[in-house]
Amino acid sequence: MPTVSVIIPTHNRSAVLKRTLDALAQQNYPLSEMEVIVAADGCTDDTSEMLKAYQAPYTLKVIEQPSQGPAVARNQGAALALAPLLIFLDDDIEASPGFVAAHVQTHQKQANQVVLGYLPTILKAQTGFFRITLRGWWEAMFQRMRQPGYRFAYCDLLSGNFSVSADLFAAVGKFDPQFRCHEDYELGMRLLQAKAKFTFAEAAMGYHHELTDLDRSLRRKYQEGKADVQLGQKYPELKPTLLVSTMIARCSWVDRMALIVIFKMPALGDLLAKGLRRSLDLLEWMRLRSYWRTLLDRLLGYWYLRGIAEASSTQQALTTFLQGSRPVSSPNLLDIEIDLKAGLAQAECRLEQERPTGVRLHYGKQIIGRIPAIPGTERLHAAHLRPTLATTLAPALIPALVLDKAVNVTNSSPQVTYELPAQPSQSPELVYVN
Repeated sequence: MPTVSVIIPTHNRSAVLKRTLDALAQQNYPLSEMEVIVAADGCTDDTSEMLKAYQAPYTLKVIEQPSQGPAVARNQGAALALAPLLIFLDDDIEASPGFVAAHVQTHQKQANQVVLGYLPTILKAQTGFFRITLRGWWEAMFQRMRQPGYRFAYCDLLSGNFSVSADLFAAVGKFDPQFRCHEDYELGMRLLQAKAKFTFAEAAMGYHHELTDLDRSLRRKYQEGKADVQLGQKYPELKPTLLVSTMIARCSWVDRMALIVIFKMPALGDLLAKGLRRSLDLLEWMRLRSYWRTLLDRLLGYWYLRGIAEASSTQQALTTFLQGSRPVSSPNLLDIEIDLKAGLAQAECRLEQERPTGVRLHYGKQIIGRIPAIPGTERLHAAHLRPTLATTLAPALIPALVLDKAVNVTNSSPQVTYELPAQPSQSPELVYVN
């Protein structure tokens, strides 16, 4: 019986897929305890022949299905899995030798986890400004996850490299096959609702051989616009977190003009967008990077709104879609009160047990502040408290300690020290791919 199932959806990328299978053969985890399940989604190249001939040192299972999208392919793979732990891996990711072991070991530390692996990007097909921008976007995403006390959001779930127990995956209902894009975000939302903990495991590393180019990233943005309407319809509380809400709220004259063209004259808008796309090449040739970046963001925004419009049908429907959404930080969600005078350890214990959406902190009668409830982010737990006190709430924490006479001031030294009982503490950017 395998202890871990690696599930790989694929579509017409046999050479890339073979490299991924070869990397899994080099794992330092016992290969006899691994099974790899490839879900071939509407492949018309030689993927089937390659898989039939492939000599795998682990159990290799293959599912072939007509083109139904990655969500269905992953669900089919999970249905065939026998192991209690599922690792979802994209076909263009070359796993490091410790990849599987890192996923398994992280899950052994606590239950009800979703483990997100690191994906350093290998860029070969991309050149120039786009290459620099794409690499920066990928690394910025993982840099956020490395920060102590980072509060994960639904959009941190990247289906290319994550693991979850088979029981939890089944309990939340697997991937929603209605989503052809951002199906991972949608699953991330349901996992957070189930109070799963997201953990970033740097050692669960796989090299992402990124194949996208600038034109593909623009097409992807169109699909993301359509998917965001789906997300907002299914989870109205997420509407304020969607890029479309930010863009409409910002509503510069450029955005207003773009919306008029998109809804009233889409053919003209597409023609202009394609012409401006050619201008990017000229700006790069002239080495005008700031202008290049501004124009790229405008084009990404245009195709994103084009997808929004496609899913909304009319501008009035889009207005209706955006109405009635709750603010990002809602006092109506489940806040609790915690008095830090009882000690940090006790406060952390309460957060771990109750998993509130938000918390109001005070020290005796002195108010420190609030860690707000934010729709689409994980519920609070112990690991969030100390980093927040040391950063965001530090300006309020120190005066509260002083006013509560918890500060020891010695006449011999002008330095002020403070102590807590118990233990010492320790412009929206457009994205390109996921």
